[in-house]
Parts: sequence; C-alpha cells; structure tokens
Amino acid sequence: MKTYTKPVVTIDNGMAEGVYAASGANQGKLNVTYHGVWDRWGTNGGKGLAMADWSGIDGTITLNITFNDTIDQAETDDASVQTSWSGKTATFTFASTATNPLTIGIHLNHGTSIDDLKMTGFTYSVN
Repeated sequence: MKTYTKPVVTIDNGMAEGVYAASGANQGKLNVTYHGVWDRWGTNGGKGLAMADWSGIDGTITLNITFNDTIDQAETDDASVQTSWSGKTATFTFASTATNPLTIGIHLNHGTSIDDLKMTGFTYSVN
C-alpha cells in the first residue's frame, strides 16, 4: 500500500477550473541534524556542525535552517551548493544529486558563545 501524499492545490484565475489536485507526487524526505560545536575561536564564537541528508527527492532543493542566534557565515562541503544567510536563517540551494549527506558549517563571529548555538528548525522545498 502506498503512503498517502497530501494533494497540492493551486488556483489559476485564468482557467475555467480553478483548482487542480496533484496527488501521488513524490517529494521524498529530508532531515537536518545539528551536532553542536565543530570549532571554537577563543571567546569570539566558532563553528557549529549540522548534517543534511535526503532520499527520494529529484530536483532542486532549497533548505532553510533557523538558529537561536544571528548567523555570521554558512558553508558546506559541496562547492555546487549556493549558500546565503540573513539574521538567524541560513539558506542552501542545491541539486538533489549534491553530496549526500551534506556537511554544513555555521559560523558565529560576533562574540557570542558557539556552545549556546541551537538549531530551532528547518524547512525545505523542491522544484
């Protein structure tokens, strides 16, 4: 028996029928695990380590990870990943064929303790 996938509903005002359902679309799954301190830089922050892994996804993934502190830089071990950060959120855009699992580094350079950094959640979408 297949696992139920919630239908995606869109509204297109230019069409006679305004609602279309696409059930059964397989978006797979993605998980992010925050492992904690990767490196300490004295009293001026450091780097936190997270890992993202996925299966059953085919397409371009946009992953947003939020933290309890302002991010000063984000990086991955795969040069094909587009990385950006703003406030407490780091964003990664990459093909589902990228390095899996993906190693993620989160930098704090503004004087707060890397020991206090916590991941508060993540979201992702697939195109």
